[in-house]
Amino acid sequence: MVKEYKACELPDEWDSVIGDNVYLSRGFINFMESADDSVKKYYAVLIDGKIDTVFTTQERRGYNLAMFTKRDFKVKMTLVYVPLSVTRAGIAYKEGLVEAMEFVRKLPGYKIFLNLPDINAKGYAKGLTCPKCELKVRWSDFDGYMDALRSSYRYRFNKALKKGAPLKLRYLQSPDEFTPEMYKLYENTYDKSRIRVEKLSFEFFKGEFFKIFVLEDEEAVRGFVQLLENGSELVFEFVGLDYSVNQIYDTYLCMLLGIVRYGIENGFKTIDFGQTADDTKLKLGCEYTYLYAYLNHKNPIVNALCKRLAPKLEYRPLSEKFSVFKDGE
Repeated sequence: MVKEYKACELPDEWDSVIGDNVYLSRGFINFMESADDSVKKYYAVLIDGKIDTVFTTQERRGYNLAMFTKRDFKVKMTLVYVPLSVTRAGIAYKEGLVEAMEFVRKLPGYKIFLNLPDINAKGYAKGLTCPKCELKVRWSDFDGYMDALRSSYRYRFNKALKKGAPLKLRYLQSPDEFTPEMYKLYENTYDKSRIRVEKLSFEFFKGEFFKIFVLEDEEAVRGFVQLLENGSELVFEFVGLDYSVNQIYDTYLCMLLGIVRYGIENGFKTIDFGQTADDTKLKLGCEYTYLYAYLNHKNPIVNALCKRLAPKLEYRPLSEKFSVFKDGE
């Protein structure tokens, strides 16, 4: 049985099945209700009267099914998806996955599950979406990380840190310290992104869930990083960048190295670096975790076409292997 809820009515039991998917927690859902104006629906699969599986959907017009290609194919889409570009799925499941996917399959038009592992999903076309870039932390300090790098990577990172030395790193102590000028830096990165799913609001960056650090010179903030601490995992959320000085300071790479440093010094076991800029993140020592999208259309003819086209529309991960560390791991 599938039951629909309003965000303000989610039962306590909801959080007991989400595992480490903080984005499906009641607290985060209610935060997103205020920070994001898209219309979202919340469902639970009940087995023997208890919640087994939960998921969220949203409808979006102009969703580009061909976003990983040079073409546009924009459709009205129902997404099972957390309404921001992160590596978690919009569903947390145990035994109720099949029932949830069958429920969604019967909805009209195009539907898509994003960021799921490789599963057998009857009636759905399957294709790779952007993989997660994850760094496993195995050093006691940042110097240990740098020492573990092969010489070419260590040289490149030291060069970036030297260029970025004039920048001061500062952590925001309160959400109120996030300014419209910082938001403009986020808009810069959004406008330059090749793959765009949604644009986040100014209010999103003022959420209590996050930690933000900025890099600034004497004139202005030149970049910021938004992080989320999720148990033993550190999640890189979003970034803002002043591209006019990026080459001068090597700001973007300095910010990524700042994330590595923060993750190590604060005892995290893994750092989730997200799903974009693969080349740079793999050269930090990240590894791919492959994620899949599952697409369906209620019309059987259109659905058959989806299955045929999925291999041509899926994401193409980098095939090059980077030997970043001296020990080969």
